[in-house]
Amino acid sequence: MNYIQAGRIFEACHPRDTTRIRIVRYTDGDARVLVADVDSESRQRMILVSSLHPTAITRTGGRRKHGYAPEGSSEAAAPAPHRCAQPAVEPGDWFEGMPGRRFRVALPPRLLLLTSNQRLHHHRRAELTKVLRRAAWAASQGVPHLERVHIIGVLHPADRRRRDPANWYPSFKACVDGLVDQGVLEDDDHTRVIGPDMRIGCAVSGARLVLHIREIPFQGAAEQRK
Repeated sequence: MNYIQAGRIFEACHPRDTTRIRIVRYTDGDARVLVADVDSESRQRMILVSSLHPTAITRTGGRRKHGYAPEGSSEAAAPAPHRCAQPAVEPGDWFEGMPGRRFRVALPPRLLLLTSNQRLHHHRRAELTKVLRRAAWAASQGVPHLERVHIIGVLHPADRRRRDPANWYPSFKACVDGLVDQGVLEDDDHTRVIGPDMRIGCAVSGARLVLHIREIPFQGAAEQRK
């Protein structure tokens, strides 16, 4: 089964399950495969090969409810539940024409998000902040250390209703703190980070946050401060 390869990440097919696993070892023809949790890189265990599917979409076009599929296969194969109102096409590069390397950090869908107008007990707010911060930490594992960056935070909502993306600043702030935890950034003060500038993206099932990061070359950072 050529879609089962060491190092490949699979995610749970059920829409309410955010589990992500990495293939540790598999020999073609085996009935079981060794996997580990992506977030902690621990809890190695054997699972049945039959629980790993090539895509999260069935032959009839429905979404699978059981097992795991390669990360992103549900978005690539399934039709979007809603079309974007504006813009009609999601920008391929939010930093088009600007210098510097680009990185994309996508959080899992269906996380509970924080907004500025929520009235939450401080313990509950701290819990949600911790989850978002941890999710950003896990999602940014492949991003190298960057001295200075410009961050655009994109909210992909669950539907096409009008929204003010600035209301989700507490969620974006928690995500940037997760980048600091991961070591992508030394700190998130104004000398190292421009943004996060908040935008609305295309509607996706379950809603999600995506951070688009641009490394600012040294001269570019000096120009930004003028």
